[in-house]
Amino acid sequence: MKRTTITTAILSSTLLFSTLLSAEEVNKVDETLKQWSVGVSSYVISIDDADYGDDTFEGYSFSAGYAFSDSLAVRGQFYSTEHELTSDLELSGIDVNVFYGTGLATEGFKAYVGVGFYSETLKETYYEIDEDFSGVQLSGGIGYNWDSLSLELAIALRSTGDYEDLSESDMAAAAGSLILSYRF
Repeated sequence: MKRTTITTAILSSTLLFSTLLSAEEVNKVDETLKQWSVGVSSYVISIDDADYGDDTFEGYSFSAGYAFSDSLAVRGQFYSTEHELTSDLELSGIDVNVFYGTGLATEGFKAYVGVGFYSETLKETYYEIDEDFSGVQLSGGIGYNWDSLSLELAIALRSTGDYEDLSESDMAAAAGSLILSYRF
């Protein structure tokens, strides 16, 4: 049931964004495209284990992106986070996403959906834990582009196969970031 609801929400969002994109592309003629962006953000990862509860990691990320057009872009992020309860447990890695949306390279409102992958390492020094996780993710976000700055909220729902191999229980995982970028 949970996966059906998530799938329905993603498909509905895609249809809505496609409709918005069609309407906005007609109105955008002669606007200056700023295709590159570099930014910093707060970064949060939440991993929900059906047997043991939630684990939340909080930290920061650095990102770089390129908008091929006002409706297609790619962004990569390097993140470093610590467990909310113990700083001995660290989770760091990268994620890369391709976005389809509206307003990705021009001034004004922007919204997007996308797909990508993540690769990360969980480390703990006392027990010498060193585990690698990777998988695909569905992402989306909203934000606003000013002339040289951008502010956006991005979320990603992650595949959990590698996490489940470690704990052998059903899991759900999501990542989110509030990104402030310089556009050029």
